[in-house]
Formats: sequence, structure tokens, C-alpha cells
Amino acid sequence: MSVARPGIMLALVREIRWIFRRKVVVFMTIIFPLLVFYILTGVFGTGLPVGLPIADIDKDHSSLSRHMLRMVDASPDVAITNQVDDIVAGRQLILEGKAYAIVLIPANLERDVKAGRRPEVIFFYNNQFMTIGSIVSRALNEALSTAAAELAISTRLAHGQVQALAVSAVAPIPVQQSALFNPTLNYIYFLLASFIPTILQIFVCATSAYTVGLDRYRIAGLGTLHRIGGSLGNALIGKTLPYTVIFFLTLTSADLYLFGRLDAPFRGHLAVLIASSVLFVASYQLIGILFALVARDLAQALGIAGLYTAPSFGFVGISFPKAAMGWFAKAWSLQLPLNWYLEIRLDQTLRGASLEASARPLTIQLMIAALLTVLVVLRLEFLRRQRLASLPGREARI
Repeated sequence: MSVARPGIMLALVREIRWIFRRKVVVFMTIIFPLLVFYILTGVFGTGLPVGLPIADIDKDHSSLSRHMLRMVDASPDVAITNQVDDIVAGRQLILEGKAYAIVLIPANLERDVKAGRRPEVIFFYNNQFMTIGSIVSRALNEALSTAAAELAISTRLAHGQVQALAVSAVAPIPVQQSALFNPTLNYIYFLLASFIPTILQIFVCATSAYTVGLDRYRIAGLGTLHRIGGSLGNALIGKTLPYTVIFFLTLTSADLYLFGRLDAPFRGHLAVLIASSVLFVASYQLIGILFALVARDLAQALGIAGLYTAPSFGFVGISFPKAAMGWFAKAWSLQLPLNWYLEIRLDQTLRGASLEASARPLTIQLMIAALLTVLVVLRLEFLRRQRLASLPGREARI
């Protein structure tokens, strides 16, 4: 029976066999990423937050107050679910999480409007949850502003003013708002599309640190890999290649569901996104390998991987604008592969950017991958020399 020659293929076949022997690796590479994607899809599946509960305090009980509340309730973003008598009861609803805002209609609203006074309609909203607070505030502002404008126009018409003059008097300078790239403010298009690679990079990095660390921290060290691959470079390529394919297919599967079933827009170049996705997966594999080669033991390697990847989303400018970040946060984001991948991902999906626009982040991705490769090679050489120094007169095998 012929014996397989050392090389990339032998290391690859060995790793594929080991993947299905280790339940934890199967869980980290296949089951858990898909499970998290399924959960995230359930969370953001509707795309738009609708029917957020609010309460009203109607002190006037007039036809005008009821009309204004009907307009508020007609907004798809909010729904009046509670009517209370005073601020204390409304505050309690907010504290209990049963309402996100209170609309207060003052007493004598209709009488004061007819008398030419300017009564105030007040709303309080919970801005502790900034996303919810922003949605509720926008919805209430739009509904109440529209109701006020309608009232002002109808009052002028009742005094004999022609409609065109009445409209121009209420809004002398019309302002047109045009939301670009995501006009419906759909959370699937940017938030879910960003969360998928953010979660995946944690698994990619941790899996690489774990699998390489298992070999490094054995009694024979990396010597076994050296013998299987003929060289450590060949061995690491063969060892990591199955995971590259698995994670790329996981990301591709999520994208097929995202752009197919969930109808997220894809307006760019498929080849650019594929190339960026491969570099994204490879970069985090190299980072995980580097952590495994630097750490004292497997637990420390996994800890560093988690510490590095878990906070990454906060530095990429999705939840908080980069322009408002401090110098350290801006500098830290530059070395994150996730940062450049999300830039290309959003450019090629939502914005439909040209090839020239994505050339710079794609080049930076390539440079990061090349730099990480150099660091891994240098670390392997350092370990080889260290091993050689500890075994004088014998060939070094890491």
C-alpha cells in the first residue's frame, strides 16, 4: 500500500478527518454560525420596527384632539396602546416598558386654537434606547407636524384665503428630503447585512486559534504538522484550507438568503464582493493562527481571539459614526479586516459603487492579509530558531 507523500494535500485530508471527529469544531464552524444567523434573521426579519407602543393623555377630549391622536395612531411606526389620565401613570408605563412615549394633549386645545392662541402639544419619549427613541420621535414629529399644518391651512381657508396662498403661507419654503440608498430605513439592508460578517469573524478567528493551538501545544509541538506537510507553510495551508471553504460557504449561504429570500438589494459587482469575502475570511484565519503561535497556551490564544474580535463592531462606523470617534478608535479601525470588508460590502450592495470606489478598501484588505502572512512566517521562524537553540547539534523541528 502506497504511503501518501507529505504536502498540502496530506495536511488537508488529515484536517477534514479531524473536523468530523471533534464535535466542538463542527459546532464552531457549521452549527453555531448558522444558528446565530437564523436567530438574527428572526430578530430583523420584519426589516422595519412597526407598532411601537405609546400612551396618550387627552385633557381636551375634543374633535381636534381626537383627530390629532388618530393621525398619530395611523403612523406605521407607533401605536397608541394605552390611554392614561396623568403624567404619573404615563411615566409608570414607560418605566415598566409598556410604552415608549407619552403624547400630552392639553386642556382647552380646540378652544385656544379657535381663539388664535398657540397651545402646545407635548410628547415625552424614552431615549434610553436610542434607536427606539429616534423612531418614536420621528414618527410623532411627522404626525403632529402634519396635523398642525392641516389645521393651519384649514383655518386660512375658512377665512377666505385661496388654497395655494394658504399652503405657501404655512410652508413658504418647502423642504424635500431624499433618503439615499436605504429610503425605507430597512434594518435588514444595513444592520443585518453588517451583523452577519461581524459574528462570523469571531468564529473564524477563534476556530483558527483553536485548531492550530491544538497542534502547537501537543507534546510534539508543531513537529507533527511539519512532517505531514513537508514544511510548516504547506502544513498550515492544508490545515486551514478546509475552514476557509467552510466559512466562505457559510457567508455565501447567508448572503444568498439575505439577497434572495429577504430581498436585500445588490447593486454592485459580484466578483468584488467574492474577492473581498475570501480576503476577509483568510485575514481572520491568519490572525487566529498568529494568536495561537504567540500565546502561552490554548486558553490564552482563545481569550486573545475573543478580546480582539468581540468589540470590533463598535469601531467600524455602523452604530457610531467614525467622524465622531477619538483618534485611538479611528486608528484601531484601520487595522480591522472587518472595517474594510463592511465598507466594500455596503458599497457593493446598498450603494452600487463603482469598481474604482472599492479599489482602495480592497487593496487595503490585500495589504492586511499580506502583512499578517509575513507576521506568521516571522513568528514561525522565531519558534524554529528558539527550538534550534534548545536542541544543539540537532535539526530544529517546531
